[in-house]
Amino acid sequence: MAVVGAGPVGLLLANLLGDQGFRVLVFEQRTDPVASSMAIGVMPPSLKILRNIGLDRELIAHGVRVRLAVVHGGCGLLGRITFDHLPCDNPFILSVPQAETVRLLEGKLSKFPSVRLQRGTEVIGVTNEKHRVGVCLRDTVTGNESSVWARYLVACDGHKSSIRKLTGMVASEKDYGLSFLMADFDDHSGLASEAHLFFSACGSVESFPLPGGRRRWIAQTDRLAKEAPDGFLEQLVRERSGYDLTGSPKHFQSPFRMKRLLNHRFFDGRIVFCGDAAHVMSPIGGQGMNTGFADAEYLAGALAVVGRSGESADRVFAEYDRCRRRAFCVASARAARGMWLGTRTGRLATRVRDAVLRHVLLRPPLNKILPAYYAMLTVPNYLSHVSGTPVNDSA
Repeated sequence: MAVVGAGPVGLLLANLLGDQGFRVLVFEQRTDPVASSMAIGVMPPSLKILRNIGLDRELIAHGVRVRLAVVHGGCGLLGRITFDHLPCDNPFILSVPQAETVRLLEGKLSKFPSVRLQRGTEVIGVTNEKHRVGVCLRDTVTGNESSVWARYLVACDGHKSSIRKLTGMVASEKDYGLSFLMADFDDHSGLASEAHLFFSACGSVESFPLPGGRRRWIAQTDRLAKEAPDGFLEQLVRERSGYDLTGSPKHFQSPFRMKRLLNHRFFDGRIVFCGDAAHVMSPIGGQGMNTGFADAEYLAGALAVVGRSGESADRVFAEYDRCRRRAFCVASARAARGMWLGTRTGRLATRVRDAVLRHVLLRPPLNKILPAYYAMLTVPNYLSHVSGTPVNDSA
């Protein structure tokens, strides 16, 4: 089998397939792993998936356990969301840089001799035949071209998926018209392992702890700040939260826009799309990478079924499409609702939002429901479906 993309989702899938004894080639265009922190939130269902390859404890040891989220509004403190009582083995949200997650996943591949990662390799063509897939490759250093054949090819190559383009897969896309600027700083805030959300009339600020004495700050901007002046993010944070980041060393500053993308199909013959190559949602709430992890777990089981039982690939992949599309739609809608609520600007919107949060969402009984909601414990995933056992409706 061939996997295109050595990000967290592609590497997890390769590990899960390797654990089942499948021969897997992983192609990655970059010669080195991405060093930036990117996605940082790993949810309890993802830790449960990582346990399948013995990586949950190791990842937890490299992260920060976030057990409390504190919500602030225009009139001050609005309430708290605590994750201590989640009905799972890991009652917290783990904050760990994506680069560290990728490093650990890549290191785990050495446990499986049937899996090989080939960096500096660009996929420039695919041929989708009845019983196999042809993959044309180019070495990004030498320019030499080659080709291989695989029984199945899985595209885990992100929101700009080259496989999506090569196959002509159509995707619907929506730009939410919202922009943000984020950066990681050495942390002198005193906020410890708490997450803090600040909603103001001028825009939102979010703050999350990171391992190694760092902290991420994300500020809503009125336009994409590709060339933000020095100190711009710090100014927004100071004005909206009261925290002064002046003098704190800054790492990995990046602007981004909110968008939604959804493939019309998650498979085409023997080519299957997984993670951001299949769907993209608002990053608010940290649902995207975790949804991709659940895709990888389901797909590892689906590929085992078609690879060993001779069952119809079209039928199994159609079930993968149906189940994982539903899970994406649920998670994406939640992320969009959280994004919409947190990004309303203006005095009237702020007063209404403060009232809703203080007196409804962050009060009983809803404040008892929200932790499992945000920790993705109630997103449908159908983990057991491909093995023929009863469907599990919650991740």
